[in-house]
Amino acid sequence: MHKSEERTLNRKAECCCGQLSVEVYGEPYLHSICHCSDCKKRTGSAFGISSYFKKDAVIAQSGKTDQYSFYHKEKNHEQIRHFCSSCGTTLYWYVSSFPDLVGIAGGCFIEDSLGEPTYSISHGGKLPWVRISEDIETNA
Repeated sequence: MHKSEERTLNRKAECCCGQLSVEVYGEPYLHSICHCSDCKKRTGSAFGISSYFKKDAVIAQSGKTDQYSFYHKEKNHEQIRHFCSSCGTTLYWYVSSFPDLVGIAGGCFIEDSLGEPTYSISHGGKLPWVRISEDIETNA
């Protein structure tokens, strides 16, 4: 991640303990709900909220991360996750199939300035009791 000049519409995400943070500007390229088994395990929940920004939208990153790399069998790509060395929160990640983007955990943004996700990924893995707005585009 790199620093660049400050811009409007800045958003900050941070880990549970506050020692790791990332700041981005502008709107996300993709703001989604994901129902794949990996996102369920990453969040410990029924789905994950992921906000993907262009790499050049990252204007600041602070704190020490550890990382975990793996091959995502369901989606056929490699993923490198960066998580807080102190509290273990996964804050951001890179996906080989989206080389120009960085994914940021939607629940880690300090303010809910992103609004409702616009896309539901791996929708076939959605648990039956999860309700998704009809306004959200879905894929299998």
